[in-house]
Amino acid sequence: MCPGICKDRLADAFERFGRVPIEKRKLVVPPDHSAFRTAEDPFWSAGGLLHDGHGRVLLIRHVAAAGWGDAWVTPGGRMEEGETTLDGLRREVREEVGLEVLEPVLTRILQQTFSDGNRVRHGYFAQFVARASSPVARPGPDVRETRWFERLPSDLAFREDYVADFERFIQAATF
Repeated sequence: MCPGICKDRLADAFERFGRVPIEKRKLVVPPDHSAFRTAEDPFWSAGGLLHDGHGRVLLIRHVAAAGWGDAWVTPGGRMEEGETTLDGLRREVREEVGLEVLEPVLTRILQQTFSDGNRVRHGYFAQFVARASSPVARPGPDVRETRWFERLPSDLAFREDYVADFERFIQAATF
C-alpha cells in the first residue's frame, strides 16, 4: 500500500490544511490489539475532537467487542481504500455518531509503531478538531454511549494527545 498511498494522503492533507507536525511514537500493546487485525501495513486512521462551538466535546464509548473497554475515545477509525484523511474523518463521524463535521482542522499526524513483543505493525493517525453539525448524536452500532464533556475526562484514551487541541480550539470556541 505505501509509499504511494501514504505519500498521496500526506500530500492531500498538507495541501488542504497546511503543514502539520508528524509525531513518531512507539506503543507496546497486547497481542489482541486492533493494529494486528488488518493486513494493511501501514494502516491509516482519522479521528479527533468534535466540539459544539460552546466549549464542549463529544466523546464515545464503544461496545466491549471494539476493544476499548470503558475508556472514552474520540470519534474516528480506520480509513478505507481511496479515502483522504478528511473523507475518512467524515465517514467515521457519520458512522459512529450520525453527525457531519464542520470547520475541520488537521492538528497533527501520528506515525505509530505498535508491538506486542513478537509482531510489529505501523500506522498513521490523522488527528482533527471539527465542529459538530448538531448537538444531537445518534450512536452507531459499535457505540454504546455518547456524551458531551466540558473538560477532557481522566479516562479518555490517549488523553495527552488532545490536551493542546482542547485548550487551543475548544475553549477558544466559547468566546
